[in-house]
Amino acid sequence: MDLVDRVETTRFLGGEFVLWLWFSQDALDGMLKVPGLGALEVTLGSQLLLGDPLAPEESVHVRGKDPCGSSEAERALQQGKLPRRVGLRLTFEQNDWTLTLDASTLGVSSVKLPALLSEGEEEHFYERMRLFEQMHDLVRALYARFLAVRLSPAWEAEVAPAIARWLKDGALPEASEYAAAHGDSAQRSSRRRAVVG
Repeated sequence: MDLVDRVETTRFLGGEFVLWLWFSQDALDGMLKVPGLGALEVTLGSQLLLGDPLAPEESVHVRGKDPCGSSEAERALQQGKLPRRVGLRLTFEQNDWTLTLDASTLGVSSVKLPALLSEGEEEHFYERMRLFEQMHDLVRALYARFLAVRLSPAWEAEVAPAIARWLKDGALPEASEYAAAHGDSAQRSSRRRAVVG
């Protein structure tokens, strides 16, 4: 399989990634723990484009204060549409980035950086580059976290069913259930002992 075929056959993962971010935002009030980074607040908002993976011409575009909480977005998800593009706000170490994420390419656009603190033109340039790089690292870390969960046995056994329940009736797992399903080995092993014992 050549590179183009591999890209095309895995393009759906971007939509699943954004759906997982959305589910995680609702389940954890937006506070995700990313290995190696710590706590990162993720807020979906400002705009949302959902589309049918099998019929790309069918899409729903929602804008406003809370597009992810709209009835249009809920209906689109229940019809099997996946997020294609979403507005994101990332908060990490007292810095806020806002951006638009394209789910099929993981490309970012419309980036608004945190306030610049340095003085002088050259210092501004380097600070902007550092903030762009940090934003890129945060998006990559979130995607790596999603892939670790997506490729684990827990995806089919626990995470996908929890997302399906959330899509159907809004039911969300407890924070401890979410953590266990997402690879917290200490909670997972103690839960197994409780079930077995």
